[in-house]
Amino acid sequence: MSKPEPLPKTLEEHREYLYGIVKLQLFYLHLRQTEQDPNEPFRDAIRNRVDIYRKTEANPEALNPVTLHFDEPAWLVMEDQALALMEKYNSSSESDRKNFEEEAFLVFKDSIDQRCERDYLDPSGLANYQCGSLRHNLELDRNGYLGFHIANSVCPHSIFDDPLHIPRCMKALVKAAEETYHAKGLTTGTWLNSSERWLACFPQAWKDNLSAPADPVRSVAWHYGWWGQFISARRTLQKKNAEFMRANKTFPFLPRASHATLDEFKEHLAQFPDL
Repeated sequence: MSKPEPLPKTLEEHREYLYGIVKLQLFYLHLRQTEQDPNEPFRDAIRNRVDIYRKTEANPEALNPVTLHFDEPAWLVMEDQALALMEKYNSSSESDRKNFEEEAFLVFKDSIDQRCERDYLDPSGLANYQCGSLRHNLELDRNGYLGFHIANSVCPHSIFDDPLHIPRCMKALVKAAEETYHAKGLTTGTWLNSSERWLACFPQAWKDNLSAPADPVRSVAWHYGWWGQFISARRTLQKKNAEFMRANKTFPFLPRASHATLDEFKEHLAQFPDL
């Protein structure tokens, strides 16, 4: 029997996702502050390591805001309250971590609710994706490579459901890199570079050129290059990976960077003559 077609996420499922990811990020903030990097100022951690801000009404812009309004009362009041809770529950005990997560979530909950429908309806996440699920930068890096980013243009399906989806996107990306930018090759850094399913879609040179995994404390950033691994194909919470973080106190997949030349990509794509 074939699998049933996945259904688009509902508004209530989106609310559940926002609640789940914010709670996970609060768990992670407490972990950083009490065990991993206690000398990092809390305000730096909540602004730069997680993206709670852009999920709240304090963010008046789209999913990827151009301006961060961290100095506005709409955000500062919540940040101050979360900081006070961090100072109150400042041990690495399980009870302090649980209390911080639960009480800090209530600080942000109303603001998340206020923005929830706008967030759910926001189409901007894929607005600038020129090659299906891949988006290239608008200029080359200093080595002549064109950087690219990844999203899911086939939601509620996975980008891996159709074995030709990523090669099709890749072919369009290679064409743009060659014809418009005269690039030497393609490059990106992402948690997906630690996923065997993702690496299986790339030429051998990509695997050979992988960097070491990013530092699991010092390098953590707020964006989807880190946090995308907690989003499912339907854009709900990826519960398996969330449970891994809670159990192991680290990310399931650490970002890595890689690159390959356009010739290496073309040779790889030649195995898909029907693209």
